[in-house]
Amino acid sequence: MQLPERFFEEYPLKEVSAASLTHFRMITVTMSDFEEQLDDTVIPLMNGSRYEGFLMEKAYVMNLSKTEDIVPCMRKIKDSVNTGLLIRTAIEYQDEVMPLVLKKICRSGYDVFIENAAVLLANVDTKYTEQLYDLFPDIRNAYARSELCIVFGVKKKAEYTSLLVEQFRKIKAERTDNDYEQGPLLALNLIYDMIG
Repeated sequence: MQLPERFFEEYPLKEVSAASLTHFRMITVTMSDFEEQLDDTVIPLMNGSRYEGFLMEKAYVMNLSKTEDIVPCMRKIKDSVNTGLLIRTAIEYQDEVMPLVLKKICRSGYDVFIENAAVLLANVDTKYTEQLYDLFPDIRNAYARSELCIVFGVKKKAEYTSLLVEQFRKIKAERTDNDYEQGPLLALNLIYDMIG
């Protein structure tokens, strides 16, 4: 499918949105230098109780090795500083983790799980991107569809343009109270190199 003429002029991308924040996480989660700098900046600013909680959660995440523990943790993780570690652990166990993540994403309404699943999908083998495309009609939550569209943009899936345009229009009509349409719009911008 060809994009409608003047599509990007008619629908400019917002500089800051939930989609742009998720995209940033997608491209930085495996950058260990960035993660170290983030830790060095954020951890010293934590108050006592947050620091204790952060350390306990970090120790828990570092010992995860079973799918049945990793996937629920993607929904329950409390400290954002530990999410990078969790995603990198899930990437390591992707062959075990991804079937359950793809199953759960169809019904999930938990924003934290949705965002973590999107970041994970952007960083695992492309075969899971194709599986995501196949199950896309089963994803109920508009925010989940928005966030997951970004995966197709990061993976440069131009063959999914019609799905992205359809989701842009559908989400824009469904959720006039927010900017969820920015997910598919960001994906299209990434595919057609409109960013940068």
